[in-house]
Amino acid sequence: MRKRTEMNSQGTFFGEEALISVYRTYKRTIQDYVFEVMKHNRFQSTVNYTNDGTILDDRSGLIDLYDTISTQDAHLAAVRETLDSQLTDERYMLARPDGKGGWERDDEESLKIQGTQFEKIIRGIVDSRAYGYTCFEIMPRFIEVNGVRRLAEVNIIERRNILANQNRIVQRQGEWDPGWNLEDIAYRDSYILVNTGGLGYFANLVPIVLAKKFTLSNYIGFAHTYGQPIIHAKTPAEQDLDKKKLASDIAKSTEKRIIVTGQDDTIDVKTFTVSNSERVFTGLINLTNQEVSNVILGSESMAGETQAYAGSAKTHEDIYRARIKKNRKYVENVMNEQIIPPLQRIGFLSPGVYFRYSNQIEISTENKVKLFDMLTNKYEVDPETIDKEFGVHVGKQFNTISAAGGSVGEDGWGENDRGIMSDEEYIRRYGHPRGTNARVNFLEGK
Repeated sequence: MRKRTEMNSQGTFFGEEALISVYRTYKRTIQDYVFEVMKHNRFQSTVNYTNDGTILDDRSGLIDLYDTISTQDAHLAAVRETLDSQLTDERYMLARPDGKGGWERDDEESLKIQGTQFEKIIRGIVDSRAYGYTCFEIMPRFIEVNGVRRLAEVNIIERRNILANQNRIVQRQGEWDPGWNLEDIAYRDSYILVNTGGLGYFANLVPIVLAKKFTLSNYIGFAHTYGQPIIHAKTPAEQDLDKKKLASDIAKSTEKRIIVTGQDDTIDVKTFTVSNSERVFTGLINLTNQEVSNVILGSESMAGETQAYAGSAKTHEDIYRARIKKNRKYVENVMNEQIIPPLQRIGFLSPGVYFRYSNQIEISTENKVKLFDMLTNKYEVDPETIDKEFGVHVGKQFNTISAAGGSVGEDGWGENDRGIMSDEEYIRRYGHPRGTNARVNFLEGK
C-alpha cells in the first residue's frame, strides 16, 4: 500500500502512514489451509459474543494461500484471464431507462468509464468472488483524456489489512489499532468494501491446486529418475579399466553427442512406454485442471479442453454462457448499488445513469458470419454495423435492390416467374423475394 501524501490526506482518507503487511506465499501446505479454515470457524462461532477491539475476522493466512495458487498455477491464471476477457473491453456502458422496459446508451457518460482505472474496479469486483471481498480506494481526482473526464486513481486496499466482516481496515496486519472504521460517514465515498459474506471460491481450489503443485514436483522427480532412456553396452574387454572407460564415454555422450567404441562393442538404447505410475501423476494433474475450469467457467472445454462429440461441446458452451451471464449480473448489481452512487456524489457521473452490459451475443466469427448472412437476406443491415463487427467497409446491399433490365417484368416479377407460388413459398424456395436478385455475399467492398 502506497504512503499517503498531503494531496490525498484531507480528512476523508486514511492517515499518512502506509499499511503494513507480511507476505507468506511460499512453502504453503494443505495443513496451513486446514488451520485457517478452523480459525474462521472459531470466528463464526464467537462473533456475537465480542465487542469492538477484538480481531476475529483476520484472513491474512487465507490470503497468503489464495495468492500462492493464483500466482503459481498457470492453468488457474489462464482460466481467470478467460473470465476477465468476457467482462471487460467494450462490453459495458452507462445507460438510462427508456421507459419501455429497455435501456438507452448514454455515449457521453459511457466514455468516462472506458479507462484503465475503471476496468480496475471491474476486475476488483470479479476478484471479490474469488477472495471473498475487495476494498476500493477511489480518489476524487479526474484527468482529461482527449476532452473526456476519467478517474485519475483507483487503488485496491491490501486484503491482509482488511477485517471484512468487522468493516475495519487496520494499519498493521493483526493489530486492531490504529485502524479505520469503514462505516464512518467520512469514508463512505472514498472507501467501498465489496463483501460476498463468504470465503470466496478460492477456498474450494486451494486444496486441489496445492495437491497438484506437489504432484507436479513429484512427477518431475519421477521423470528424472525413470523417464530417461537407459543405454545398455556390451564389450568383450576383460579389463575393468576398459569397461569403466566405455561407461564414462557413454555418460559423456549426452553432451558430446559422439561416442567411440571398440570393434566388438555393442550399444543398445532401452526405451520404456508410459508406466502406470506415470499415468497416476498425469491423471491427478488433469483432474485438478478440470476442477479449476469447472469452478470458474462451468466447463473445462471453455478452458481449452477438447470434447468427445459435438453435442458435449454444445452443452458445455451453454453452461459457460450461463456462468458468464451470472458474473455480469453480479458486476452490474455491485456497480449500481455500491460504486455508481459514490461516483455521482463526488460529481464524476451524472445522476440517473446505470451500469449495464450490452445484450450482444458472444459467438464465434464463423457463426457470426452465418448470422449476418441470414439477417442480410431478410433485413436491410446498416453498413456501419458490418464495419464495426468485421472491420470491412461495405457499400449498398445487393440483395435488397431489384434487378434491372429484362430479368424483372413490368409487374415486378421475373421473366420466368408464372406466379404459381405464393410470395411466402417463393421466399422459402429461392431464399429471396420476388423481383430481387439471387442472394449474394453481403461483404462487398467499396
